[in-house]
Amino acid sequence: MSLKDRFAESFARSKTMSEPEKKANEVLGKILLKKAIIPVVIMFIILIAGMYLKINGWIIFGINIAVAVAFYFYIKKDSEKYQQFTPYVGTLVSLEKKEKGVYTVLIKQGKKPIKLEIAHGGEDLERVKKNQLVQINYNPASKMAIVMTNLKTSPQYKMRG
Repeated sequence: MSLKDRFAESFARSKTMSEPEKKANEVLGKILLKKAIIPVVIMFIILIAGMYLKINGWIIFGINIAVAVAFYFYIKKDSEKYQQFTPYVGTLVSLEKKEKGVYTVLIKQGKKPIKLEIAHGGEDLERVKKNQLVQINYNPASKMAIVMTNLKTSPQYKMRG
């Protein structure tokens, strides 16, 4: 598959994403971008230290390439961890805002309640009423939630309209 085909497929996929999926994609990009700053800083330090110690430029270049390759595989493995979401469907029992942007959600799925710590995506749950059926895709690694419930199609919205 050529680069042009991959770009076209990625572009088409981005056009068909729902709004919560777009937000989740943006948050995951920001998390991975923060991790990508580390190798850039390390490579810059290696460059400065090599110049100060008067090491051959090819050796410095080789070390920087090795750092770049190692962090590429590290970030690739880390990004796979952030792509694993667990779906939860149940009624919203409580929503508690702890800190700025951090929420604790209690969902009753069947007979057992499930407690979720949400750092990203919890603001979407503020529009959901208590005891309303909600579907959340949750990633425990990044504490991110994607609220899949469409408020316009919920039974409580139809009763009013």
